[in-house]
Amino acid sequence: MARHGKLVAAVLVVQLAFWLVYVPAFIDPPVERPDFVVVESFATGRPATPDAAGLAATRFTETPPSRDWRAPGYYATRTTFSLEDVPAEGLALLDNSGGDNSRHFVNGALVHAPGRMDVANPTYHALREDIVQISPGLLKVGENRLESIYVVSSSREVGLLPSILGDYREISDAFGWKAFTLTQVPLIATVMVVVIALFAGLAALRARDPDVPLWLFFAAVGWASFGLFFEWAGFPIHGAARQFVYAAIMFGLAASWAIFADAWSKERVRYYRRAVLGLSGAGLVWSAYWLFADGGLTAFGKVEDAVEWIGFALSAATVLRIAWHFVAHPDEPRTMEAAALVLLASLMICHLYAIVTEGLLRPYLSTTQPLILLLLVGGFFARNFELFRSREQLNAELETQLVARTAELERAHTREKGLLRDRAQQEERRRIMRDMHDGMGSNLMSLLLAARRGKVDADTVARDIQMVIDEMRLMIDSMDSVGESLASALALFRERAQSRVTEAGFGFVWTDEAQGDLPELDPRQVLQVFRILQEAIANALKHSDGDRIHVVVRPTQLLVADNGSSFEGPRHGGRGLENMEARAGAIGGTFAIARSHGETIASIGLPEGPKPLD
Repeated sequence: MARHGKLVAAVLVVQLAFWLVYVPAFIDPPVERPDFVVVESFATGRPATPDAAGLAATRFTETPPSRDWRAPGYYATRTTFSLEDVPAEGLALLDNSGGDNSRHFVNGALVHAPGRMDVANPTYHALREDIVQISPGLLKVGENRLESIYVVSSSREVGLLPSILGDYREISDAFGWKAFTLTQVPLIATVMVVVIALFAGLAALRARDPDVPLWLFFAAVGWASFGLFFEWAGFPIHGAARQFVYAAIMFGLAASWAIFADAWSKERVRYYRRAVLGLSGAGLVWSAYWLFADGGLTAFGKVEDAVEWIGFALSAATVLRIAWHFVAHPDEPRTMEAAALVLLASLMICHLYAIVTEGLLRPYLSTTQPLILLLLVGGFFARNFELFRSREQLNAELETQLVARTAELERAHTREKGLLRDRAQQEERRRIMRDMHDGMGSNLMSLLLAARRGKVDADTVARDIQMVIDEMRLMIDSMDSVGESLASALALFRERAQSRVTEAGFGFVWTDEAQGDLPELDPRQVLQVFRILQEAIANALKHSDGDRIHVVVRPTQLLVADNGSSFEGPRHGGRGLENMEARAGAIGGTFAIARSHGETIASIGLPEGPKPLD
């Protein structure tokens, strides 16, 4: 409940601040209108050149002020007015007409001539609504004449209207702040949004989940491009290409907001983004067709219609996506960002209403997006970055966390080693019980039954007792190896095997080619390697007719070779070799036996490392 109250309070604060402070100060400041100079006549014409000579040769016709579709070229207006006296600081000129750039002449003298007037390569100073001062020295009591030339670089709807004229001081006092908000504030906002775009772009590159900062970056780039389009007088693209850039900016900006709303929600709506991008792409294709394939006088009107209605659809999608998020998540904790998105949605609703009702489109949405971007990026960074903490604090915290994590990993490693050791010991106990039952138990029982029946001689008794002793040695040796490393187990095996082999009348050779470079194995794997070696030695002693056993230790392989000649290949159904192969496979290794260079060689391929617990 407290979280709901916090969210509602944040939304109310942002809404009140916008409508009661931001709008009156920056969008629609109150103006006490001064008296304007009365226009006595208005005429228009088509000069051949944008200069005084062109004006002198132009035929002017009195026409009512109008907005109409006009082809590229030069257009001129002539306004006449009378003064009873000349103001001390002259007159202020507020241009109402369109065009890309302009020249103004008062009584034949040039008073305002910014940038270029080339139809194919103009500058766009006319898009900036500056207050032009007409020097009192150019004015006279009685009838005066204002003549203006406008350059139009691409076919579009252009207004030819009388300029507003009035006392310069009164106009400056009345419209000075308004002019500042129309000329300087957009430039400041554009620079600010460029900085926001840089921060959002860096965050997208560094973030684990770049979705939100990435689309915030695209929205910021879209609005910065929109601002530059109108504020950059030297924009280097002209004609139909410039109009296409305008359409691309508008489609991209609307799509960025629509997808940002989906990204911010953190729960993607299926096909939503594809639909948004598809609609924007369709708008671009439509614009390209009318501007480059058709190229008619009213082609840009078709593009403007697409910008308006696709913008309508994408704005509606943004509003609905934001609304759905708050319906599904009424306890949204990101209060600052939520309040900014609610403001965005409310302004889009106003914009949509004006389009549907064909009412007056106020510049609320276009001029407020920098503020919304600032709130969103501020909220994002406040949530995701510790901006005000010193490097020493962060290093200290990281070191503490590292020590704690290291200790936790050591404890976990110790527990795992204990589990492996316990499992190896349990498996060895079960193996010993099985071997005692199947091996020693079977041999002793056979010997006992033979003795009771009187069917045993001294040689048979000696042989069977030796087999029991061998089995006991194998069990004792393997018990000693439990929990040892592979190197320790091999050292123990060498000591035990050497005495046993030499007692049996064989020569014993041990070659260590690994020099300690052996894989790290867990106790269970070491035990199985030990058992395979035991059985390989036992088989050689039992079956070989040679006189030497040679053990070779390599980093990835163990070899047990004897120089006997009795081995003729593995026997089908041989349980001993099958058991050795099964033991090796169970720990990730291999086992093979073969004849090579006059020797019988049992090969044990070592596993690469510890095998995970099942």
